[in-house]
Amino acid sequence: MIQDIQLSPERWADFWRFYRPTNPQQRKAIEILRQHINEADPTLLVEAAAWVQAYREAPVPAQGPVTPELMHRLTGYRAETFDSRFCEDFNLMLDATKFNEHPGAFKMLMANLMHESCNFVYMQEIASGDAYEGRTDLGNTQPGDGRRFKGCGPLQVTGRVHFQQFHDWLKQHRGLDDPKILSEGTAYVANQYPFEIAISWIQNNHLLDVCLNQGFEACCVRINGGHNGYADRLAKYDICKKVIG
Repeated sequence: MIQDIQLSPERWADFWRFYRPTNPQQRKAIEILRQHINEADPTLLVEAAAWVQAYREAPVPAQGPVTPELMHRLTGYRAETFDSRFCEDFNLMLDATKFNEHPGAFKMLMANLMHESCNFVYMQEIASGDAYEGRTDLGNTQPGDGRRFKGCGPLQVTGRVHFQQFHDWLKQHRGLDDPKILSEGTAYVANQYPFEIAISWIQNNHLLDVCLNQGFEACCVRINGGHNGYADRLAKYDICKKVIG
């Protein structure tokens, strides 16, 4: 007997997030689902069905403080440069780490992300990653880990151990087991989870507490390990305070 466990709306949405039409197993699964729906209620598969019309409506703006317009005002780049996936993933990271609940800390984090990525131009480390090969302190224990897990996202999260932590976090909190996080590493994650990859690092390093209790300079040091580029970080922090308010 099949156990009757309903997927929550959140997990159902996440399930579709990983659909890839080029994946034959997923295409087969969708066809099975279509057949079951057709047997249960054929009207659900017609063009005029309410869910089909809702699906085809204009996308809902990303929920949270990060929007294309905000990014335009912060960086000077066109708003269209920052698509819905960029904003969604950014807002998901802010929500998971609670930075969206503290405007002051959000500005500190934003300024550092702007600096680390040159205003979000570089979402992957430019270097090859060979320097990280065999770095057991980063969890790089398998051949090719240096390149596979080089700096990812605006916080340049590096090393197998951090990718494993994010994989585990995603599975625990969202019920998603995405094997590509570990099999493809930075090449995949930088596009799919450029901000969420930093969730575990931010939490494990108590970055929100640092911002709230020690201030901007301490935030920079916790992220960078020192004062490298501090003048630019400070200049970007001034921009954030003016633009975000």
